[in-house]
Order: sequence, then structure tokens, then C-alpha cells
Amino acid sequence: MIWGWPDYEDNVIAVEHALQATAVEKVVLLMTDARARAPFALGPKTILVKKNTLAGFLWFLTARYVFFTHPCFARTFPADVVSVNIWHGMPIKKIGWMLKGNRGIHTSHCLATSPFWAEIMQRAMNPNGAVIDTGLPRNDRLFLDPESTLHQLGIPDHHKLVTWLPTYRRSVRGEFRSDGTEYGNIFEMPDIEPAALNEYLRVNKIILIVKPHPMAVIPSLKSHSHLWIIDKPWLHAKSLTLYQILGASDALISDISSVVIDYLLLNRPIIHAFPDITAYHNSRGFSVNPIEDYFMGPVVTNSNELLQAIDAVMNGEDPKSEKRRHMRDLSHAHQDANASQRLIEAIGFTGRNEGE
Repeated sequence: MIWGWPDYEDNVIAVEHALQATAVEKVVLLMTDARARAPFALGPKTILVKKNTLAGFLWFLTARYVFFTHPCFARTFPADVVSVNIWHGMPIKKIGWMLKGNRGIHTSHCLATSPFWAEIMQRAMNPNGAVIDTGLPRNDRLFLDPESTLHQLGIPDHHKLVTWLPTYRRSVRGEFRSDGTEYGNIFEMPDIEPAALNEYLRVNKIILIVKPHPMAVIPSLKSHSHLWIIDKPWLHAKSLTLYQILGASDALISDISSVVIDYLLLNRPIIHAFPDITAYHNSRGFSVNPIEDYFMGPVVTNSNELLQAIDAVMNGEDPKSEKRRHMRDLSHAHQDANASQRLIEAIGFTGRNEGE
């Protein structure tokens, strides 16, 4: 059984694909809408079942293997169930047991990308079993064919692609909380003017894709010619996942999101759009300190600094390249596209189906 949130996020798809070549008899994906047509090709062993239903709960009770990115039905599992917390990234911000009043999920396995992050995940999640540094399955999808992704996206010739993934400051789904300073826009920056930003992007032949965090308050904002605001339905309509887009991007803009750790695998520039570092430290806090030691690119706090940083990256400047490579080696014990296979082997699947 696989429970992911949002539905069809990259960890879910990567694990679903990897399980097809094992001796497991059936792969059950728990979905918000199990009747909707899957936006991606799924394996022949896979069935879709609606989340939070009796049928879903029965599949959960009878599953020999459970994979999840967020809590599903239980925070403790029977000893004979292989329960794998694939989470949704290495936590630069505090999560789980690190937060007052919160708690982890007791599982047989929890994933990390390296021994450095394994120690942090151990403190944050406190699993019954091992934290294994196989890497995250979703990161395999960073290495899928970027040219095909650019074609599916319809990126114009001679244009660069930049992806911006801000995290939330006030969550309205899942666990309700407020962190840092809320700026009332999808960028979580104080002075971004979309039309002016789009004109800059047009002149400089850049497509900027912005995907708000799924837990965030999302104000109504339309896309422009070179500034694309996307969401889950947008991705599904193009039969793409977020990590395919990241794999085709020339640079990443984010703040405290775990995606910056994943993006290190590509060894491409990262810009930290993070105007409220002090407020975030005082409210949510970080799992690593001082946080400034873990920034892998320039930190920008307003629109002028942002455009200057993008200019520098697009002109080939990369002053943080050595710092980024150091952080990549610290953060990724494996720097390849085989995390899903390592996970499958780590939990006891050592071979393929007979005849395969």
C-alpha cells in the first residue's frame, strides 16, 4: 500500500514503478479520487482505492508493506508489517519530535539521503527500526529525459527554465500552523510585482515556473507569458511531475524547502529567496544551525536582489559552486538515479519476478 500526499507526488510514482518488478502481488495506491483517470501510466499490478474509506482501511489492515509520505491511519505499525516512512524531503526546518507537542511515526524504516541527514531524521521521526540512507525515490525522477520534459512543457527555443518553490508561512491544510512572516502572495516575498517580473523574464528569455506549496494559502494569480503559476491539475494535464520539471530546470529558487537538498544532485545554481530568516528562526526553527552555513547560493530578500541573482546565474556566474558541491557530498551518500532500487533491496526484495 502506498499513501502519498499530494496524490501522485514523485515519491509515490517512483515507488509504484519500482514495485512492479518485484514479487509483490498487488500495489494499492490510496488516492483522494480513485475514480479519476490516472495522469500517468501505472503498472499492471496497481489498483486505485479511495483514501479515508472502509475499503482503504481494509487494504491498510491487510498490507504486508506500507509506504507513506504523511501519516496514514496509524502512527504505530505491527511488527510483521514493513512500514516505510518515505517522507517528503530532508528537514532543514524542524519537524516531528523536534517540534513541541508534535511526535514522529513509529515505523520499521525511515529514509535519509546520507548519514548526516539520517541522524537528523532519527531525532525527528524516532522510528522503531532503522533510518536507511538509500536516498529518496523521488530523486530518481530528477534524472529523467530533460529534453522530453522541455518539449512537453512547450518551452520556447533559446529560453532558460527556472523553477521557484516557496514553502508555506501559514498552512491551511494538514497541520495548521504559522511560521515566519506571511507576505500575502505566492512568492512569500514582500515586493514582487508579477507584471514587472514577467517583463524582465520576457526580455531575458527566461521561463519562470512557480509552484506554491500545497499547504499554503494560495491567492488568485494568473500566469503570464513567461511567469507560469502551476498546481497539481496543471501538472496532471501535461502528464508531468514536479521533479521532472526540476530535472529540466537551469536553476532553483526556494527558501527553506527540502527541495534544495534534492536539487544538489544536479549541481546547478540555487537562489534562496528568504526575507524572513530571523522570524522563521524564532517561530519554527531549523534542524541545522547556524542556518547560514547551509545556504548553497545567494540569499535574496526583495525583488531587486532576486533579479540581480537571476542575472548572475543566467550569465554563468556561480560563486557558490564549491559550497554547493560540499553540501552535495554531505547530503547525498549516493549521487545517482537508483534510490528506488536501493530501497526495494533494503526491505527484502532481492530479485525480480520469475521469468522477468
